[in-house]
Amino acid sequence: MATLCDTKIELNGVEYGIAGIDVGNSRVKIHHDDVFLSFPYDKEWKKNVQHHFRDHVSRRYLIGLSSVNPKQTTAIVKVLQRIPGHLVINAHSLLMRNDQLLSLGKVENAGIDRMLGAIGAMTKAQPPIITVDCGTAVTVNLVSADHFFLGGVIFAGLSTQLFGLAKQTAAIPESKYVPPTNNMGVNTMQCLMAGVTSSVIGGVLRTVRAYMADELKSKDVSVIVTGGESQQVLEALKAEGFRTEFHQHMVTDGILALLSEAQLVDLQDSIIAKILN
Repeated sequence: MATLCDTKIELNGVEYGIAGIDVGNSRVKIHHDDVFLSFPYDKEWKKNVQHHFRDHVSRRYLIGLSSVNPKQTTAIVKVLQRIPGHLVINAHSLLMRNDQLLSLGKVENAGIDRMLGAIGAMTKAQPPIITVDCGTAVTVNLVSADHFFLGGVIFAGLSTQLFGLAKQTAAIPESKYVPPTNNMGVNTMQCLMAGVTSSVIGGVLRTVRAYMADELKSKDVSVIVTGGESQQVLEALKAEGFRTEFHQHMVTDGILALLSEAQLVDLQDSIIAKILN
């Protein structure tokens, strides 16, 4: 069965495959064909990206680039532009030229990751849909049946809450998130894990219920969940009876869908110009 990744686009007489790169707050994610890579921003991340696209691919790609991390955006564009054959496409510019996939309506300054996540979710389920992205931040977003992005909420993710508590209090140490075994802790670390878990799950459930009751007037709506810290939320949504699906590559699938549906002139106009060293 054909997939998004099977898309081939001819631009200026050259055939390209499509690839998506999501430059996030803590990691860069690469998706093309059946390949999905994720690199943290350590001292090797730029070499890893360059090595992959230079030495481990056998075709040219239109690389849709989405970023919520301005600090790393210029760096990764420079890395990709040093590799002959590929073209880097500004996913935000391309999205603004195609409101058939997703229309912003009255929403202002929505994050590109939220919008692309909504598009990616629509490759799994028909709208109306609710998307939940559990990463550095947790976002819960609503898309109407006619593909309007209606808005959403943003709050701190599990690890972000732990980091903030450690920085703002004297008695709480820095710690990594570990799923709690009980809803109530008997020492500081157990209390922390139970507390941040309840905070995130409670926030997501309250928001999903409100969207379904107030905006959609229906409970028969798909909730599409993604993100590295989503397991506890996914289980809680299913336990509450919501029609829930996990979509590991929701944002990068959104980039691929955007590229596959784009007009050639819009692709051409969204190519990122050469960045000089």
